[in-house]
Amino acid sequence: MIWSLLYSGLELLRNVHSGNEIHCFGFVYRFIVGKSATPFYYIVVLVQLTVITPWLIKIVKQNGIISRILWLVTPVYLVYLYTWNYIVGASPRLYETLFPAWFGFYYLGIQVRCGWKLKGNGFVVAATLLLSCVEAIGLRATGLDIGFYTSQITVGSFLYSVTIIGWLLKKNENNRSGCRLLSKIGDCSYGIFYIHMAVLMIVGRIIQSENWYIYWILRFMLTTSISYIIVHIGQMVLKSHKKLLRYIGFI
Repeated sequence: MIWSLLYSGLELLRNVHSGNEIHCFGFVYRFIVGKSATPFYYIVVLVQLTVITPWLIKIVKQNGIISRILWLVTPVYLVYLYTWNYIVGASPRLYETLFPAWFGFYYLGIQVRCGWKLKGNGFVVAATLLLSCVEAIGLRATGLDIGFYTSQITVGSFLYSVTIIGWLLKKNENNRSGCRLLSKIGDCSYGIFYIHMAVLMIVGRIIQSENWYIYWILRFMLTTSISYIIVHIGQMVLKSHKKLLRYIGFI
């Protein structure tokens, strides 16, 4: 809520400075549905998933027919999205904000926490990355909306993400040094999630390059590094104020 209010305030100041018309209802709507900043929709998703978590854990431990049926939630939702995009030519409103889109990852995480072993390797990761790219090209040729086939919510993208997760879990079991670094970044990930959009806006104005690829690579590297440094320093400075760190989402 704090960060949504902050980003909404920044957007309001920008509109005032630019002399644009201010629509109060629009600000309230974006705040409620997690659109104060581009990735904040996932806060709304997380609230939905948190509400059903006790029930999910119970179902997983029972290991009955319902626990198997639940694996179909995200695939069925993907079928709906693909069909809608093909017929209408655009994605449904707030399609990424509804929990079925991300349920598969959350459910997989609960399964792993309850004892599942998920493993992968670099070859499978490379194969699913290639599959994701081929799928995007195919969806583009089919005439689907660019916002959809370049989004995270596609079959290829989901498969690639799952293989990455499995690969990292395998490396973590082997106690690889690279995973220790990822673990440190993971400790700051929630804070990075909140501040990276603000960092991204500043970095985007600083970087000057005619080469599109160099521009995006530099923007990614600088945004990631600066966001991590800010959160890590914040954690060290406020290490004796755990409540404040939780309040601002840095732990």
